[in-house]
Amino acid sequence: MSGIRIDVDWLSTHARQVREAGEDISTGRARLSEAELGGESFGEIGRKSGAPEAYQRLCEQLLDRHRTAAETLTSAGDELREVVEHHAGGDDDSAVDLRRREA
Repeated sequence: MSGIRIDVDWLSTHARQVREAGEDISTGRARLSEAELGGESFGEIGRKSGAPEAYQRLCEQLLDRHRTAAETLTSAGDELREVVEHHAGGDDDSAVDLRRREA
């Protein structure tokens, strides 16, 4: 035995929470995509100074970062779940081996 103990329940909970965080960000991103500011939102000076275009570029950058964050967290949650499944399976295999040795 290596002396390393993996708390699969703890990991399982956090895998689910990380994945849910990614899904929440995706939901928020969809809502941000729906929000629009028209040229009138910036007033005449804002329109003349290019504020709507600057806002649109910034909005696109933020939406891209939201997408990346959502994908990263969702993927991390899925991979952590795979680790949990691997270690949970390892515990089951170890228990079977112990029973065989006892018999």
